[in-house]
Amino acid sequence: MRQTLSASLAATIGLAGSAVYFSPWFWRRYRMNRVRREVVKNRILSLTYDDGPSSELTLQLLNLLQSRGARASFFMLGCHAQQHPQIVDRVVQEGHDVGCHSDRHLNAWKALPWEAVADINAGYERLSAWIEPKGMFRPPYGKMTLPTYWSIRRRGAPVWWWTIDSGDSHATLPSASQVADRLRKEGGGIVLMHDVARTKPRNDFVLELTATLLDVAQRESFQVKPLRELCQ
Repeated sequence: MRQTLSASLAATIGLAGSAVYFSPWFWRRYRMNRVRREVVKNRILSLTYDDGPSSELTLQLLNLLQSRGARASFFMLGCHAQQHPQIVDRVVQEGHDVGCHSDRHLNAWKALPWEAVADINAGYERLSAWIEPKGMFRPPYGKMTLPTYWSIRRRGAPVWWWTIDSGDSHATLPSASQVADRLRKEGGGIVLMHDVARTKPRNDFVLELTATLLDVAQRESFQVKPLRELCQ
C-alpha cells in the first residue's frame, strides 16, 4: 500500500511539474486572445514570415510588398541573417519589422532547457545589428517552456504568435483562397507564413497567398499593419 501511495504521489508531482514547465502555453492563449480581439475589432491584417531570410523568396516578397505599399513582420533565424546581411538591411530600410526567431530553430519542448535558452540568446546576438536586445520574438514552432519564457521576460521582449496558420509548412498545401476565406470569416488576423528556401511550389504558394491577402485587404477595407503597430 505504501509503495502504491508513493508511486501515485510521484506521478502526481510529475504531472504537476510538467504542467508548470509547459505553463507558458496558457499565457499564449491569454495573450493571443487579447490580440485577436484587437485585430478583429479594427479589421487588421498582419503578414508575418518565419525562418528566413532566404536569397530568393525573401527578395521576391520584398518586391511584392514594395509594389503594394505594404509592410510586414519577418521573424528571422540568426544563422540565416548572418548569411544574408544585405537582405536584412533591405528589410529594415523598407520599414518592415525584424524579430528574433532564435538562431537554429530549436523546439523548446524537445530541446534541453539550457540549449533552448542558448539558442534564443544566440539568435539575438546574431541579429544585434538590426534589433535591440528586447526586440520582438516568436518562439520556434510556437513552443515555450518556463526557462525560455523567463529568458524572454528578462529581456522585456514582446512575444508574438499568430491567429491564422497559412498551412505553407503542412504536408499538403491548401489553396490561397482557403486561407483568404478564413481571414474574411474571422474579420482580421495575424497570418503565419515562411520565407525560408524550400521547394518552388511552396515558395510560389507564399507569394500567391501574400498577393491574395493584400487583394482581399484592399477590397474589404482591412488595415495592413506590421506587428509593432498592434498592442504589445
